[in-house]
Amino acid sequence: MNANNNFPSAKKWIKAGAVLIIALLGFSYLYRHGVSPVWAAILIVLFPGIFRFIYKVVCFLVALAILIAIIRFIII
Repeated sequence: MNANNNFPSAKKWIKAGAVLIIALLGFSYLYRHGVSPVWAAILIVLFPGIFRFIYKVVCFLVALAILIAIIRFIII
């Protein structure tokens, strides 16, 4: 018997809770900046490709910033 399989549904609840908290934070940020949560949800459902593209761009920019920071640390 594997000890990790005692509570398989616990991981599901933890993951669902984490997704809920992140979604609440994201929608509250958008709401504070003038975007209705309903319109944000509609945009995510209707245009998922745009959000995948934005995610890839943000990942690239973060990786670039980390690389530049490492290079500056080595040079200076």
